[in-house]
Amino acid sequence: MKGIPHFSGAFVSGSEMAPDAFRKAGLVMQLQAKGLAVEDQGNLKLPDYLPRHNIPPVRNWPAPRMVWDLLSKEAAEWLDQDDFLLMLGGDCSLIVGTAIALQQQYGEQAYLLVMDGHLDAVVPSASRCIGAAGMGLWFLLQDQGVWIERSGWTADRVKLVGCQRMPEEHFGVEIVTLDQLQADDLDRVINEVLASIPADAKILVHFDVDVMNKEAMPAAYAPSETGISADEAQRLLTRVLQDQRVVGMEVTEFSALRDTTGEQAQKLVEMMALALEARESN
Repeated sequence: MKGIPHFSGAFVSGSEMAPDAFRKAGLVMQLQAKGLAVEDQGNLKLPDYLPRHNIPPVRNWPAPRMVWDLLSKEAAEWLDQDDFLLMLGGDCSLIVGTAIALQQQYGEQAYLLVMDGHLDAVVPSASRCIGAAGMGLWFLLQDQGVWIERSGWTADRVKLVGCQRMPEEHFGVEIVTLDQLQADDLDRVINEVLASIPADAKILVHFDVDVMNKEAMPAAYAPSETGISADEAQRLLTRVLQDQRVVGMEVTEFSALRDTTGEQAQKLVEMMALALEARESN
């Protein structure tokens, strides 16, 4: 288990406090109570200075790149073992660094299964300032070595589940929308997604808590009225993590500043513990 306490891709603070909020909510003890062996390796040490600004086209640049470069090297070492890797973010732009590490480790076997209410693939534009948290998949799939080194990622190795609506441009990513997920049997839908991934794949799960609706997760960085329920999120996580091709999961976009009582962190801790327990017993 590793914490990635940053908000370099975000507008305001909050998500960088999530790793310690999960620890305070008893994550390690909950996992151990489920019979799981846990090694908490602390938090990633970030650079002492990360720029913050609102100058177009990418907010806080080059802070996101600084985090990705560091994270891609560190996460490659975390992934170089047989144990399941749980990463606690942090805003969701961290997917760039972790995905690059996964690609370096496993090459064409690397796959991303993204649970997110949005396709984070906003194109940089000189006329507006957007945070890298909304651009992660664009950097991975579309950047031609201008902002970052070529990632090697292709859209056919990225699966997105829970997107609130089908975007006009999806860049070739296979998307299961919220409507599709809820209109049919959830287990059948996710089984079809998993079946579309090769048997020898190494999957990293990106769990953005804003895939849940505001009632289920009011402490998301940007809570929305639209999204899956807490029960649906539990079922989704449990089924996906039972797949032994999954080598790790990152949890992102939890804003500890919105969780004044700690109740929402506890909810997520319980959710993770139940899913990982099911994985262990599978």
